[in-house]
Amino acid sequence: MELPNKSPLKENVLVTSAGELGDLVSEALAEASGAFFRIFVKGKSGKYYMTILSDRAKLLAVECLLVDEEKILRGEEAISVLRSFIGRPMVIDVYALDEIELKLSIADNVDAYAETPKIALEDLFKEEVQGKPEVPQASSTGEEKIEKPTKKAAQEVEAAKKTEGTSTEEAKPPVSKPATPEKPEVVVNFKGGSLPERAFQLYAEDILKEAKRIRGLSIGRIEFDADVEGGVVYLNVRVYGSSAGNARDIEIAEKRMLHVVSKYAPIILRETDMKPVIRDASIVINGEEVKPQEIVEKDKKKTANVTKDGRIVLAVLEEVWPYFSAYSRTVVNDIERAGIKVNKAFFDVRGRREFEINLSVAVESSLPKEQVESTIRDVVSRHAKELGRSINRYITVYRTEVELARTPEIPRKVSAITSGKAAEVLAKKADLEKEVEALLKQAGIEELSPLTEEKKQDAEETMLRNRIEPALEALKARVHTELKLIPRVTFKWMKMNHELKDSTVYLDVEASFIKENVGGLFGSFSGISDERVKKDIRDTIEHIVKEVSREYSVGIKLRKLNVSLR
Repeated sequence: MELPNKSPLKENVLVTSAGELGDLVSEALAEASGAFFRIFVKGKSGKYYMTILSDRAKLLAVECLLVDEEKILRGEEAISVLRSFIGRPMVIDVYALDEIELKLSIADNVDAYAETPKIALEDLFKEEVQGKPEVPQASSTGEEKIEKPTKKAAQEVEAAKKTEGTSTEEAKPPVSKPATPEKPEVVVNFKGGSLPERAFQLYAEDILKEAKRIRGLSIGRIEFDADVEGGVVYLNVRVYGSSAGNARDIEIAEKRMLHVVSKYAPIILRETDMKPVIRDASIVINGEEVKPQEIVEKDKKKTANVTKDGRIVLAVLEEVWPYFSAYSRTVVNDIERAGIKVNKAFFDVRGRREFEINLSVAVESSLPKEQVESTIRDVVSRHAKELGRSINRYITVYRTEVELARTPEIPRKVSAITSGKAAEVLAKKADLEKEVEALLKQAGIEELSPLTEEKKQDAEETMLRNRIEPALEALKARVHTELKLIPRVTFKWMKMNHELKDSTVYLDVEASFIKENVGGLFGSFSGISDERVKKDIRDTIEHIVKEVSREYSVGIKLRKLNVSLR
């Protein structure tokens, strides 16, 4: 098969047992959507080169090359050869594929994909075959064939089936199926009647199929307590399992398994014509039990007063209430330190894994409304970033609604002494202007305006330069500081060029960032697009430009911004 054009995740790995092979497959698929395996193995009949394409759950395509005979096997024949070598020494190259690479690999190897049965990886790679490998032999006519199981092996399989059938017929409630490495134990306890065991087996099989799709989850036992009463079967379902994942993976597994138990209950109705009613369901993972009501209470949103006077109100998940209540107090205190009185503030925090802050606030201030809104949003955003780093969550500020009530300004009292001084200065200014005009006439200069205009222009340019240089220095320092706080990326470097036109400074900014690799269920960026990150960067720079422009009384505009994400 055609290999993906990329470097291998692992190369020339020697595997000597079925357990090592299973671990290698699990490791390759831990953070990928699929995998490509190249297997080199030597048997008594010759050398073999196998290529395997799979997604996270099943085999997609397999091809086997008999190196000595230059023959290619596909489908069932190739799988039979692969099964015969599992548990024996083999050398493997592993390629991890993302979703796009997996689909392209399927398209490149569509013939092998069409001929290959879609077998579960757990059934394939955990099977260790003893004895001589079943390898194809060349016939005189050039046809390819695979050795069939021996007569003795067929008799053993048949005897095992008969034994299993006998035990099933003789079983009485409670019905229990012993666990095997591939099939967990299923126990059915009846009360007040009985139903065909097949219905519960099918129900359990569908639960197990869904469990295999959940990262790190392994199911060991499923218990059904069935109470049959007049056309209705009341069920208590308990699922026992273990998880190799982190706390977040376990939380997701609990929620999904409880959903699966409810989703597939109609199988009982289809097989027995009895309506299933689930009275109770619980999931026990790593010895800890969780029930639906516990998940509902854990995800419950709490809305309450943060302060006794009811001035600050907060709505957020109960599990993070202490963090956001402290955050809301800090935000209000900082707003009031900026000279803005807060009468009422409502923080509505939405989301479960990532949070979005919406603030509605009623304030009093004598400052312009634009300045009040800008100050409040700055404070809310700055503390949101600090809180996000503290609790390791992505937090954004989506909306801030400000209702402003004007505070009347106190009129200034002008003293009589000050008024007298001003009149005296104005009188001296008029006398000086008359003396200057007389001196200019004696020197033969009739008009003062050309000289004064030129001097005025020079003075304005000097004054403007004196304001522009410190403004740009402050701007550059603030932008550097804020870009380091942008979540999900690491700030590397920035170039800033400016041009002065008609007392306005036009900026051209170029910045480079590296995307951080975030683990967990959602992987890198946790679902945040590059465009969203670039927008956050642009908003941050534009906001700082407005602030500096206002503080230094210099017109500054962002003309060009180029952001590079690597």
